[in-house]
Amino acid sequence: MSEPDPKVLLGKLAFKLDPEKLDESVRDVANKLKQTVDTTRYSKVRLSFKGKPLMADIPLGLFLAGEAASLWWAGPLRIILLNLGIGSLVDVELVHDADEVLRKGQELFLEGEVDDAEDAYRKALKMRPGDTATCYNLAVLLRVTGRRPEAIRYFEQAAADPDHPDGEKARRTLDKMNRGGKTL
Repeated sequence: MSEPDPKVLLGKLAFKLDPEKLDESVRDVANKLKQTVDTTRYSKVRLSFKGKPLMADIPLGLFLAGEAASLWWAGPLRIILLNLGIGSLVDVELVHDADEVLRKGQELFLEGEVDDAEDAYRKALKMRPGDTATCYNLAVLLRVTGRRPEAIRYFEQAAADPDHPDGEKARRTLDKMNRGGKTL
């Protein structure tokens, strides 16, 4: 009988714990958790009714704490009401601050404010590292401003996402650039 694989699952994160290198494994888990917390701190919840926000966006942690507290206090009654469809009147949407920064960067780029657009894209990448749309937009900006090697690096990051439309555009652009084409 083989030993079970020493993995701890947390959402989409998987951690390999090596009993031989426990200190290193624990540090790795701590670093990954810190990175996850850092990227989700910009996540917020938007409550809306018929497409109109009911209030300002709520930080994700505060929303989850409120949900846990209300479940504890209201208990089974709340679960019954939600199952009957009463909770479906209010839309709950997860939003990320990086999306707004990306949109601002796109607007600035279209207005010709290239330096400010680049700053916005880089800020969005700090908020959500590796975001496909942001990598693609930054790569386009870098390519247009003549910084081909850095542009290729960001196109490659965006192209690594097979499910995102910007990932496909990045792959096509890389193919053209590798063939010596001048178009984006």
